[in-house]
Amino acid sequence: MAEKPRLAFTSGDPAGIGPEIVVKALRSGRIARVCRPVVVGEKLLWRRAGWTPDLAPIVETRLGLRSARCGATDKNTGRASFASLDTAARLAGRKAVRGLVTAPISKKAWKAAGVAYPDHTEYFRAVWRRPEAHMILASPRRNLWSILATRHIPLAEVPSRLDSAAILSAARALSGALTLLKNEKRPRLGLCALNPHAGEDGILGREEKALLAPAVKSARRLGLDLRGPIPADSAWRLHTKGILEGLVTLYHDQALIALKACAGLEIVNWTVGLPFVRVSPGHGTALDIAGKNRADPAGLLAAAELAATLCAS
Repeated sequence: MAEKPRLAFTSGDPAGIGPEIVVKALRSGRIARVCRPVVVGEKLLWRRAGWTPDLAPIVETRLGLRSARCGATDKNTGRASFASLDTAARLAGRKAVRGLVTAPISKKAWKAAGVAYPDHTEYFRAVWRRPEAHMILASPRRNLWSILATRHIPLAEVPSRLDSAAILSAARALSGALTLLKNEKRPRLGLCALNPHAGEDGILGREEKALLAPAVKSARRLGLDLRGPIPADSAWRLHTKGILEGLVTLYHDQALIALKACAGLEIVNWTVGLPFVRVSPGHGTALDIAGKNRADPAGLLAAAELAATLCAS
């Protein structure tokens, strides 16, 4: 049998639920069945969450942080979460681990710490020089797969930030990812419309005619089976029925509202286009329940299981 892949688990923001869900996942026994885990970060913060050496070895970041109050992010929690990510990614770059399972971060804390990147994806794009890195948001258990043409930006900016190149890049990335994961030669993809009723022939918006329909034609000329633009509500119905195998969505909530309604916490964020595997649970830091032993590790477990599957692909 092939050796189980070694995966690095980051702490995420230690003021949130990241360390707790990693420790709960390790204690469940499911992690050890699919990979050889190593945790990365400040030892004191991992110990506070219940980590012990018998659960997984540790790679320490050695920032010298003494504590972090649960539920309150600040520049020190931002430093800790970024150091955990950067250290884990460099382990992957040296092939000391096959991939990363990253716990949730606080963008506010990264900004307070002076981190130059707003989130994981932009870090990977810049530091690892992977401009084609994309966020796939998915529920592997329910076979739901979507990709974002724009990421963490205000909703009001979405129309002006959309362009044909971004849509084509996202469609190529999703098609390639599904081909890798499911051995589908030409996955059937849908492009979600921006406006209600796909613009209603221009009455409710012109983006579908001016931008999205031409992008679909360009994608099909490139050999991609991209269909649409389809009203987003109908596109998700077609996807859940299996008629479409994946969706190109135009903004954050167009993907995540439907995914979380269908699959709850078992949502993952898979970054494609990197030289190593990176998967994260598809939820945030949950500061309101941090330190209360209430966090559900379902998303972290789903992320680890997908990461292990991708390492074997």
